[in-house]
Amino acid sequence: MEQERRYSTLIADQFPELNIRTVESLGEGYRNYAILVNGEWVFRFPKSQQGADELNKEMHLLPLLAGRVKVGIPKFVYRGTQEDGRPFAGYRKVEGEILGEDGIASVSDYARERLAIQLGDFLNDLNACPVETAIQAGVPVQQLANEIHLLKAAAERQVFPHIEPSWREYLNRRFQAYLEDSAYTRYIPALIHADLSPDHFLTDCHRSVLTGIIDFGDAAISDPDYDYLYLLEDCGAAFTRQVMAHKGETGLDARMRKISLFVTFDQVRYLLEGLESKDPDWIQEGFESVEQDMRINR
Repeated sequence: MEQERRYSTLIADQFPELNIRTVESLGEGYRNYAILVNGEWVFRFPKSQQGADELNKEMHLLPLLAGRVKVGIPKFVYRGTQEDGRPFAGYRKVEGEILGEDGIASVSDYARERLAIQLGDFLNDLNACPVETAIQAGVPVQQLANEIHLLKAAAERQVFPHIEPSWREYLNRRFQAYLEDSAYTRYIPALIHADLSPDHFLTDCHRSVLTGIIDFGDAAISDPDYDYLYLLEDCGAAFTRQVMAHKGETGLDARMRKISLFVTFDQVRYLLEGLESKDPDWIQEGFESVEQDMRINR
């Protein structure tokens, strides 16, 4: 409640025309706190410089995508400044309700097919945005193979001392499978969302129409296949293949093997973040995620 009061005061001071009547917390993530004002306006408040940089990126990039993608995306109207100098911003709530990580399992085959078609279209539209245009909007170029090299080195320093030899062998094999295969590290860079999770999908009340996609803070110029990571992790292989087929991808088996490696690396990254935070629950969840990944891929 204290957070909501502080943020609503900031909004009222800088945007008195908004006439605040109701304020509702939308939750707190790693880098942002979000509230809903008057049931209509979503305001995001970065908690760190990284969050501020990502919000600035979105505010420059999303206007360029508004005419390119066929689903709703945030359109920032209010741009303010927090006490610490970091920005905050508000946009009219995108139509729909969050699908969520477990949402795809509850929809009908018909609805799943419609969502796969729309996601395939969205990915094609996103990838078609000129790379130079995105770079000028502040989107970074991701050196994916180099980042995975660095992730491997960090895992060897911080994770390997805490795990059994069989776990180390498994993770080494997964890293080598990606880094030593030129087919995996060779791609045509494109604009990607980079956090395309069902937690960021908005659908209609029947969960059969994709009405919007939010949270573009991780957007990058990178391997287009990276955008299938959370589809595979949260929605499963069958749905991921549906989306890939509707996007017009070829060589699905090879792509799925590469994307499964991205999932492994994401679990390692999550565990590293937990170890750095020294949060026991986070660390435990991280180890369990890596163990589950081993069971799936062995």
